Amino acid sequence: MPAIKVAGNIEAEINNLLIGGNLADADLMAFEFIEELAEKNINLLADIDEVSIKDTLANYTNFLSVVDGILFERKNILLPRQANIFTTNYDLFIEKAASKLPNVTLNDGFDRTSTVGSRYLFSPEKYFDRTYRSGSANGRIAELPVLNLIKVHGSLSWHRDADKEIRFSSNGVSLSGHVQKNDPAAVSNALANRALILPNLRKFESTMLERVYFDLLRLFSNCMDRDNALLIAFGFSFADEHILDITRRALRNPTAQLLIFAYSSANVAAFSDKFSQNRNVAIVNPGTGAPTDFKVFNSILREVVPDGGKPL
Repeated sequence: MPAIKVAGNIEAEINNLLIGGNLADADLMAFEFIEELAEKNINLLADIDEVSIKDTLANYTNFLSVVDGILFERKNILLPRQANIFTTNYDLFIEKAASKLPNVTLNDGFDRTSTVGSRYLFSPEKYFDRTYRSGSANGRIAELPVLNLIKVHGSLSWHRDADKEIRFSSNGVSLSGHVQKNDPAAVSNALANRALILPNLRKFESTMLERVYFDLLRLFSNCMDRDNALLIAFGFSFADEHILDITRRALRNPTAQLLIFAYSSANVAAFSDKFSQNRNVAIVNPGTGAPTDFKVFNSILREVVPDGGKPL
């Protein structure tokens, strides 16, 4: 927000169509949802002077700078200078924001070690790499802060090669072209060409996407199993059943903690109900004050940085 409106109940609406046997209508709703996102991201990458895009990008840029500042304060080599950003969003606001911060290293999981071509292969094992820089005089090494971006539902920048591999789309985000919306086969084919986990009961249009999806969820689970793991949730309702179940199981780790920032007091009850059996969950309730939007969330995070850091 405000560049992209929240998804709302679109998954439930699509699922109702599928349950009722209206497959064509379900595909059309998903197609229009994705195409609207793609159009907004095309404007984002083209630096279109649109107020909502500029405001949203500023929030993401501020957010990445805060997390980078927190990681930079880690002086103990036993603590990796890494933070994992898990998102179910398809958009490229985080990638675009990182491009505006020369000191931020964003790892999106693609293997860019090859110097030939630009169709990089998605390799989740890259999330385990740590980056160091050494001095030319004394050979001392220092770990560089790295932000791992893990998009569990795929991305508009992902391209699927004939259902075999996921590669980075060097051509950026594009629309599906002149698709006849009254042709169910054309709409279905357009959806299948995108490497996305669609918001419906038929989440997996291929075994390849299913494998990637569960690999990334396993990575999420493994991160939560680490000692003193902290998961900060913002702008996420935990409506996704798989992610909710994994989070609940992961919270059996007694040293793990989940810190949820509720947008408003009206959202607190739903979170409390979902995690009623977990004692290591804290919910930040704005009460009767202003809602916890992205700007407020960033201002809270910035207090963690010594002297508050400097907002962008």
